[in-house]
Amino acid sequence: MNPRRGTLSDVKSVFSAKVKDGVIVVDDLDLPEGATVTVVVEDPADGYAELTPEEEAELEASIAEADRGEGVDWQVLRAELRRGHA
Repeated sequence: MNPRRGTLSDVKSVFSAKVKDGVIVVDDLDLPEGATVTVVVEDPADGYAELTPEEEAELEASIAEADRGEGVDWQVLRAELRRGHA
C-alpha cells in the first residue's frame, strides 16, 4: 500500500483521537460522510504525546500561515541552518 503524500496546504483540520476497542474515537468532531482522513500512529517506543487544545490551535494557525505563503521557504531556512544563522 502506497499512501498518498500531501502537503501542508492539504491539511484542513488537526485533531487528536483515542483508540477504543480497536476503533478510532474522536470527540466533538463532525465530518461529512466519505471524508478522507489521514491517521498517523505514534511509535510507542517514543512515548505518546497528546496535544493540548492550545497546541492544536497553534498548529492550525501555523498551517494557515503557511497556506497564506507567510512561512519561510525551506531552501532558505536550510541554507541559514547550514550557516548557523537560524
